[in-house]
Order: sequence, then C-alpha cells, then structure tokens
Amino acid sequence: MLDYLRFTCDLEQPLIASAIDECSLWASRFGSLLLDNLELHADLHILDLACGTGFPLFELAHMYGASCRVTGVDNWKGGIERARAKLDVYQLPNVQIIEADAAHLPFPAESFDLITSNLGINNFADPAAVLAECFRVGRPGAHLALTTNPIGHMREFYAVFRSILEEQHRDRYLERLARNEAHRGSKEALIELMERGGFRIVKIKEERFQLRYLNGGTMLNHFLTKIGFLGGWRRVIEPEDEAPIFTELERRLNQLVEAQGELRMTIPMLYLEAERSDTRPSLS
Repeated sequence: MLDYLRFTCDLEQPLIASAIDECSLWASRFGSLLLDNLELHADLHILDLACGTGFPLFELAHMYGASCRVTGVDNWKGGIERARAKLDVYQLPNVQIIEADAAHLPFPAESFDLITSNLGINNFADPAAVLAECFRVGRPGAHLALTTNPIGHMREFYAVFRSILEEQHRDRYLERLARNEAHRGSKEALIELMERGGFRIVKIKEERFQLRYLNGGTMLNHFLTKIGFLGGWRRVIEPEDEAPIFTELERRLNQLVEAQGELRMTIPMLYLEAERSDTRPSLS
C-alpha cells in the first residue's frame, strides 16, 4: 500500500521526457470532457479503443487506480510502440496495451465493464462493426463512453469554402464539400448508430470551444490541420483547381481576421454514454 513512498524518478533520463510529452490541445479538450463525466467505481475492467500513444489510457489507469484493469487497443503500430515506452516509465501493472483492429477485438465475450474512446468513432472505417464488437466484449450492463466532434465543426471555414464554390458555380465540388462536412455525423445519427448497436443512451453532454489563429495561413499550416483535415478538403476539388481556390480561401479567411481581429474556428464537442442492453442487436 505504500509503494509510492519507494518511487524515484530521474528527470534527466531521456525516456522520462519522452513519456511525459505533451498531449495535443485538440485531444486534451475532448479527453477532459470524457474524464469529467465518467463515474468512478472500483474493480472494473476498462477498454480504451483507439488509445494511440496513451491518452486518455494512462489517465484512466491513474484515475481509477490499482483495483481496475485497463486495456488499450489501437492498430497504429507507431502509437502502440510509443504507449508501451510510456508504460515502461509509468510502471502500471494494471495496464496492458494491444495492437489490434477495433472491429476485430481479440477478447472473449463479456470481458469489460467500461469501454471508452476519445475521438475514435469518426476515424473507424466501419463504426457499426466496432460497436458490434463493443457489444460482444461488454458485460451485461457495461457502459460505452465516446467523445467526438460532430457536424458543425469549423463551421466558419466551411461557410467560406462554400461561398467560393457557389460563386464559381462548382456544383460537383459543392456536393463533395457537403459530404466532407457531414461525414462526422450529427448527434442524432450517432445516437441512432449506438442504439442499433445494442446500447441505450444514458448521458449526453455537449460543449464547444474555439481554436484561435493569427490568420488564414496560420490555420492552414497548423500541424493539426495538415494531418487531420487538409487531405479531406483537398479531395473536394480537382488538383488543377487547388492553387486558385486555396489562394482565395486564405484571402477570405484573412478578411475575417480584419473584421474580428483574429481567426476563430468553432469546435462542437459531444459526449455520449450508453449502457449495453440485454438483447443482442439485429444484424439485418
């Protein structure tokens, strides 16, 4: 019970610095929403899907304590290797990290009391298959807690993009843009997806925050933009139209800066928590 009194930590060791590297502002906002709404109970077996490099996996393990077992799963090999390096530093015997596809979990049925996923649902290739696996590996009464950024995210950017395409009568591009914006799903669509997967919604929390940028170029060059969103935006238009359209996009974003002093993008956040029902969902 007094193991913490024997803990030592040399902050000059390179592995220590790499283990406590920063969590992105993006992930931390949604992770805080998740962690603030979970109920705390002892003796749980917890599964964190799409655990990446270890957030909120390790925070869950620290928050719930040694009586609970926490398993992280991701199919991103680089992220899993990073998480395992952190585990060597944290020395948490109640944590295991497994490289696996969330749609094909390597666990027996009815293994977990709580399943979490921070920003995972939009990135799963087949969300319905993942939810079916969550139902399978969840125990009767197990809770599933998800966070996501639903439709309406970066609405200021999409409004500017849409206005340019409308003025140029780019109907085909407008259709692509609408699909890109809608693929994140609405609250209602995500609830329906979870209910079809055999889960009963027990808690819904909605919040929002704003990402701030000096100007349009700053936003478009931000690392989060480049790895998370730019690819989808570029697929809206053909390669030969990229340069003129993105030039105009940046110009109009800078007009917003002139009007309001900075560039702000609204990010809605959605927390959904559901309980596993007693009846297996229909596959039809």
